[in-house]
Parts: sequence; structure tokens; C-alpha cells
Amino acid sequence: MKTAAESAARFLIPPQGGTALVNPIGGPMVLKLGSAQTAGAYSVHDNLLPPGSPGPRPHLHRWHEETFYVLDGELSVRVAEQTVQAPAGSFVVIPRGTVHQPFNPHPDPVRVLLIFSPGGMEDFFVEAAQGRHPLQALPQDPAAQASLQALTGRYGYEFAELPPAR
Repeated sequence: MKTAAESAARFLIPPQGGTALVNPIGGPMVLKLGSAQTAGAYSVHDNLLPPGSPGPRPHLHRWHEETFYVLDGELSVRVAEQTVQAPAGSFVVIPRGTVHQPFNPHPDPVRVLLIFSPGGMEDFFVEAAQGRHPLQALPQDPAAQASLQALTGRYGYEFAELPPAR
């Protein structure tokens, strides 16, 4: 028979819970909930964008919807020709196949929950952190470029161009 604490652990991820990662764009990231815990339905990541972070290069996800829930600060997200300003409490929903670029041009950090549906993107972040793959700038070395392309291709993550801003 399980104790009350063991039973509660199935339903609670405490503030310090999760798997700490280094986000490939810089700053800490904590995998709070992976697809193994959600039958593959989604994953949740607690992510901090440092002040002035340019974020990743413009990209899209072929297989995942990405949602940003802004916990602290104000996230900027370039989507198509526009830039969305999302203060704390906002959701930004990026449908699969949509080119986007989250960034933080502000002097304060931005903390967001990243939610990917279906699950599986957590494996991308684990692998990217282990390999120190840069997502902000294309590596100059052809071998590093090939390695990055192989990594992103395994997860339906593609770098793309955004149209000019309006």
C-alpha cells in the first residue's frame, strides 16, 4: 500500500522538481513533465530567457504545436510579418508548420512554460544540451552544420526565413 506522500508524488511536481537542462539558446531550462508521464500527449518545460536574448533563429516545428505561457516578464515572438508582445499571464500558440522566433529584447529576464504537443520535443532539448548545438547562429564548420541538421531533422525542427516585418 502506498503512503499518502508516495501517492501525492504521482500528481505533484514541486518547484525544484524536474530535469535541469541548459537551453541551447542560453539560460536554464527545466523539463517539468515529459511525454513518458503523459502517454506521449505533451511535454512541459520551464524556461528562462536572459535579458537581451535573441532566442533561436526563425524556425518551425513539423510535428508539434508549441505554446508559450509567460510566467514573468514580457516575451516577444515574431510570427510571420508581425511581432507579438506577450506580458506575464499571456499564452502564445504556434501551430505546427508556422515559422516563428521567440526572443527577449527587454532588460529583465522572461520566464515561460513551453508546452509541446504531442510530446517528444523534450528529447530534442536533452540531445541539444548534451551536444552543445547552437540554435542562434549557423555554425561555420560544415561538419557542425551537418550535425545540427541531423539533430533538428530527427525532431521535425526546421530553420526557416521570416518574411520582412510590417
